Amino acid sequence: MRFPLVLRLFGVAALAAVAACSDGGAAATTTTAGQSAPTTTERIDDGTLVVGAVLPSSGVGAELGNSIRAALDAALVEINAAGGIDGTPVRLITLEEGEDAATAGLAVQQLVQRNVDAIIGPTSSLNMLGTLSATVDEEVLTCSPTATALSLDDFPDDGLLLRTIPSDSLQARAIANQVEASGRSSALVVYVDDAYGRPFAQATQQALVANGGQVLASVGFLPTEGSLADAVDAVIAADPGVVAIIADSTSGPAIINALDAADPDGRLTYVVNDALRRPAASAQPFDKSLNSRIVGVSPLPFSSSASFLAALAAADPAATGLYAHNAYDCFALIALAAQTSGTTQPRTLSAAVVALSTSGTSCDSFTMCSAALADGSNINYDGPSGTLAIDLGGNVSRGQFERFEFDENGRDVAVGTLVVGSG
Repeated sequence: MRFPLVLRLFGVAALAAVAACSDGGAAATTTTAGQSAPTTTERIDDGTLVVGAVLPSSGVGAELGNSIRAALDAALVEINAAGGIDGTPVRLITLEEGEDAATAGLAVQQLVQRNVDAIIGPTSSLNMLGTLSATVDEEVLTCSPTATALSLDDFPDDGLLLRTIPSDSLQARAIANQVEASGRSSALVVYVDDAYGRPFAQATQQALVANGGQVLASVGFLPTEGSLADAVDAVIAADPGVVAIIADSTSGPAIINALDAADPDGRLTYVVNDALRRPAASAQPFDKSLNSRIVGVSPLPFSSSASFLAALAAADPAATGLYAHNAYDCFALIALAAQTSGTTQPRTLSAAVVALSTSGTSCDSFTMCSAALADGSNINYDGPSGTLAIDLGGNVSRGQFERFEFDENGRDVAVGTLVVGSG
């Protein structure tokens, strides 16, 4: 996710917690009384489900990390209060993600050495991409609540990666839907010309065409004065009615403000990706007259489930809830997979999750779903968001997005939701 919080990763764009201690320079949390962490990397099904988490506790990812930590803590309490898995308490070990791939990689390595069955995180797409090969090689299941990068869609994860947040490939379709909703038959795609922006822009173009629209042009730019100027000239020459912007929280505001300066009559309107929802602190704010011409989409950032929000507040009253429901989904699905399969083997857990989230009686919490399984029912886990389906590739096949605009003070405000995909 290319979020202003830089979940790089949304970007941009997660968590358990009890007491923290120092372990080789990384903060760690172990949350099962009377049990020590395994020290061997050999894959052994000892009947105890051990889940690791890698998330940030400071810097730009602090809000996200704290929210996900609270969600995992709430899930752990709920699962163990229900008897754990076959009467055995589930264990959780949390390590620090930090703000770079090196720290995240160290945390993942330590969790693998502790013989965890699954890892939730890292939160950043970049950190996920940098560590996933290691967990796949060690045959550890990974579940991401926040990494939206397109490059993870077809990553050779050998069936060991699950995501509970929609990929940017689905967000591209959501952007195309918003362009179509604007009433314009043609659009121009402007994107930051890097490994994040290029595939995202291509997916957006394909989605626009699939919707029957016309793509006038695709214009890449770099966050330099000359490149911005060239991009602005290209856009103004094409004279589009609507511009789809694919950028990060710094370059996005820069290109929009540059375009607005060259568009004194305010003819251009913009559909933007999730990273522009919270522009970087260093970014130039949007002019009030521009706010009304920008609409964006982002993966649903907050749950509206009263019971989930109450559990989250009980775990940490200060947690904002940012993508907390996605983290809860990871933990709950892994635990439900262990319950229904009778094993903690990662490959079996991964395969079980797909069936648990696509067919049967709808349920939105571990407790409700666990009870249904115990009664012999098939379940369709939808979680606190109310909409979740994971396909055979481990990706979300039906994603819920939130539409946002900006008010006169430049704050993002939710103005509706849309669901993209099927399942």
